[in-house]
Amino acid sequence: MATVSKGNFIAGRWIKGKGRSFSSENPSNNQIIWTGNCSTPQEIDVAIVAAHEAFASWSKLDVEKRISYLQSFVDVLKVRKADLATKISIEIGKPQWEALTEIGAMIGKIDPTIQAYRERNIVKTRQQPNGTSITRFRPHGIVAVIGPFNFPGHMPNGHIMPALLAGNSVILKPSEYAPAFTEQMIDCWNNAGLPPGVISLLQGDGTVGQYLCKHDDINGIFFTGSRHVGEAIRTTTSVEKIVALEMGGNSPLIVWDASNINAAVFATIQSAFITSGQRCSSARRLIIPNNNFGETFISKLVESCRQIHVGRPDEEPEPYMGPLRLPAFVDRLLSEQERLISNGAQSLLKAEPLEIGPSFVTPGIIDVTQVNQRNDEEIIGPLLRVIRVDDFESALVEANSTKYGLAAGIFTEDATLYNRFQDTIKAGIINWNQQLTGASGWAPFGGIKQSGNYRPSAYFATDYCVYSTASMEMEQLSLPDKLPSGLIL
Repeated sequence: MATVSKGNFIAGRWIKGKGRSFSSENPSNNQIIWTGNCSTPQEIDVAIVAAHEAFASWSKLDVEKRISYLQSFVDVLKVRKADLATKISIEIGKPQWEALTEIGAMIGKIDPTIQAYRERNIVKTRQQPNGTSITRFRPHGIVAVIGPFNFPGHMPNGHIMPALLAGNSVILKPSEYAPAFTEQMIDCWNNAGLPPGVISLLQGDGTVGQYLCKHDDINGIFFTGSRHVGEAIRTTTSVEKIVALEMGGNSPLIVWDASNINAAVFATIQSAFITSGQRCSSARRLIIPNNNFGETFISKLVESCRQIHVGRPDEEPEPYMGPLRLPAFVDRLLSEQERLISNGAQSLLKAEPLEIGPSFVTPGIIDVTQVNQRNDEEIIGPLLRVIRVDDFESALVEANSTKYGLAAGIFTEDATLYNRFQDTIKAGIINWNQQLTGASGWAPFGGIKQSGNYRPSAYFATDYCVYSTASMEMEQLSLPDKLPSGLIL
């Protein structure tokens, strides 16, 4: 049975939206699970006024008090963890085991957020002959967070927590494909007792995000999502706003050698097919040596992937992969697979739609070594393209042959090769003998080139949640010992 939306969350109250109606469907069966309304410009304006009023007092609140609100939110998450994970599972299609890890990541965000703020935003004082130099950090004001569908909790939370801790008020515009879960997440913030207006929720499609980006009273835009939307935000947002973009990728994974091939296969599957291949850091291009090791490895990988359990998230035992969020993702993936095959690619494991629902597809592995027109695009879903090379230099060239720069990884037991890889690769996340989709909240997370705008989140998110002020200070005016030449007082 579909849940009727509580509406937008503005000034500490749930207010029914008045824009066009839209719904959210369970990708496993296409049943409607939530119905609501888009935010109108008038409603957005009301939320911005409330956020502005809340900012005045929230930004002046002692930081320890703001931390206590974050801790209260985490306490609510712990109590509601199972229910929140179930909501993600139903709306996004993640198996319950994976949805639980997302809520766990939200809970775990608090400690690095606090430490990063204290470490990177401390007041810095230096005594100089002509006074005291002081560097301070201030919140921007009202920041809009625009979230993705694939991590509807963890990714927005990675912006929201540091933004609130820094003293900003936050307006969240979630993905239109994750409104039901986001409503529950904001309810957790409300239960944590945040003052009215400190956090707001505006439901709707891209028109809501566009309005926020162009609004004069929004001081920052923090976005996680596709390259195309990120580029639109970058070009339409005025220079007066701070903009932090974390976009997609066409990430390379080099598998060069491994004494434990099973471990290499497992880490490759985790890199390419976890979350049904819908992570921004998912390995899209697998680069292997054209030798006996490469052939042995790829044969084992194909055989293991052939046995991956794809199914509904509520199945017992749970599947490894659930559905893609939208049937359109399946259509695009299958279309790209056929295009590659028609251009000379060899299908090693063909991605196939499953009859259990329009959003289900099996993992695909396709050798594109002989394909000239590979398309340097992020194809959302479980399609891994294999490229065979004759030497390590060619592997490095292939890895860097992309306009994206989010993540890159290498599996090798030769530290010299890793050092060359680390020094050469152009990406924000560089992993060695670790799955490509693994990242630490205690380190920066973000990409370069068309994967971001050089404002990494995670541990460095605190940097874009504040701006710095530099002061030269003395308690009273004084004359210099000697006046400049030509000046008489």
